[in-house]
Amino acid sequence: MSTVKFGERPFETELIIFDKDGTIIDFKKTWVPILEKRLEIILKNIKTDFHEAKIKAYTYQAFGIFNEYIDPYGPFPYSTPWEDEIIFGTVLYHFGVNWQKAKDVARYAIDEAERQLDRSKYAELYNGVREVLETLRRAGVLVALATADLAEIAYETLKNVGIHDLFDYIIGADMVENDKPHPDMIDKIVEALKVNKAKTVMVGDSITDMEMGKRANVGLVVGVLEGGIASKEDLQKIGDVVIDSVRSIKVV
Repeated sequence: MSTVKFGERPFETELIIFDKDGTIIDFKKTWVPILEKRLEIILKNIKTDFHEAKIKAYTYQAFGIFNEYIDPYGPFPYSTPWEDEIIFGTVLYHFGVNWQKAKDVARYAIDEAERQLDRSKYAELYNGVREVLETLRRAGVLVALATADLAEIAYETLKNVGIHDLFDYIIGADMVENDKPHPDMIDKIVEALKVNKAKTVMVGDSITDMEMGKRANVGLVVGVLEGGIASKEDLQKIGDVVIDSVRSIKVV
């Protein structure tokens, strides 16, 4: 067990669980291109009397994206692939596509976008993340990842940016019954790594990350501002401490 400082807050910890997108990997640079590719595929596979621009605008609103603003309480930062399918399907139904066709096209677009897009071109680590993870590992702190992404995709993303081998456990939304903010991910990680939950830290950029940590009763819940969607005020309402970036995590 090592003492780690999160900003000015020292904490004796055995395990630190990180969120992925918006915490260690740039959220917008990864997910905006994915959303755009999914939409491109959808529009090629439907017939509707409505103009494409209207469908695009309505889709962005449905995901909680308004010009450059992303609603921190909206779906885009948090939704799983199967939730995305329902959102896309609902939009298409709104524009006259029958429900079954809408769902089928949405599912196809989500899968096909993964085949067509090379995530390695878009996934980008925030500065200093690798160094922080390496320092934690040298200090004997276990490191895990909990993401709303699918586990296999998360692993490949981490592999693309060269940090997959720095994690002791990687868990995705497809590995648990209940996704964030339910505590299932944390419970499974803690059980697998056989650590004390009171000595576990949850680090994330979103409200759901903060809520998951609190519901799981971990020892410390840390909000990260860099690249995240939620404001400092929102994170402070739930988290124990808010730091500027993962670079603010130091081994004492």
